[in-house]
Amino acid sequence: MSILARVTAILHDGIEQKIFPGAVLAAASPHQQLTVAAGTYRYSDTTAVTAECIYDLASLTKIVTATAALVMCSRGWLSLDAAVTQFLPQSNANGVTIRQLLTHTSGLEIRLSTTALAGASALWQGVLACAPSRAPGSLVAYANVNTLMLGRILEVITYQSLAQVLTQYVLHPAAMHETWFNPAASLLSRIPPSELDPVRGEVWGTVHDESTAVLGGVAGHAGLFGTAGDMLRFGQAWLATLAGQGPWGIDGALAQQALQNQSPAGQLGVGLGWMLARDNFMPATVLDAMAAHTGFTGPVVAIVPGHQLAWALLSNRTWPQRTPPHHHVVTRLVGEVLLDL
Repeated sequence: MSILARVTAILHDGIEQKIFPGAVLAAASPHQQLTVAAGTYRYSDTTAVTAECIYDLASLTKIVTATAALVMCSRGWLSLDAAVTQFLPQSNANGVTIRQLLTHTSGLEIRLSTTALAGASALWQGVLACAPSRAPGSLVAYANVNTLMLGRILEVITYQSLAQVLTQYVLHPAAMHETWFNPAASLLSRIPPSELDPVRGEVWGTVHDESTAVLGGVAGHAGLFGTAGDMLRFGQAWLATLAGQGPWGIDGALAQQALQNQSPAGQLGVGLGWMLARDNFMPATVLDAMAAHTGFTGPVVAIVPGHQLAWALLSNRTWPQRTPPHHHVVTRLVGEVLLDL
């Protein structure tokens, strides 16, 4: 059976199991490129998913924000070991550095979705009032607040909005022209819905993440919408960057460091923005040779530098309601097949 047939079968099996109503896969190696679109926008829908579909990228926004931070470090505008309070002097994040935001070792803990119920101003007040609950650098604890603060720091040092920063320094240099915050209403027909929320109703064309929604749809940790093709280009741009030929001007040694495990021994694998050694969704055979990032609504972007392989799988697995992350099994199975690409 061909690679195309194998991954198509995996996606259709996920649809039959109601893990997601539809998905798009885009992948490329030096030998072959493939795109697979499967399923529909909703389980009860006849609108077929196509390669042109635009999905809520959720926390894939984090790795785009992290990439922008590495661009700033390479330009000398930011340092990994600079203190957060240097840029956000009103913050209580004493002792926390840029590196610790990127590696989720800041010790900062705040549930943004709950805090957001009081509005944007209260959300930011809560974030800035947050102090480390443990020694910074001692424990990996994945939290949205880290990349939310990183996005704000990018705005401070560039005097631009985060949307402008990511577009200028990451998206457009990588030819990602179909990735945006707050996609235009004219694009709605290309966007599968994310969830039927008891409060918000059908979340369709607006950001799924509650805290980002309160902040106007733009944040460092969530909010981007995009196509599988664009996220494939992001992965390919990272492979080129690691080879010293990337579009962003990220320093080669810094790029290599971004894929090295920065976590304390025995803890969750993390690089500078990248997820590493995650056996819940990564194939065992490349567990120590792959970098990826996932998003709550279902998306993943992955690179396997040794294979010169990049791929992105986008879905709306939270439709119609969020469930346990059964989609990670699909992600791992797809990843295993793509190693033969």
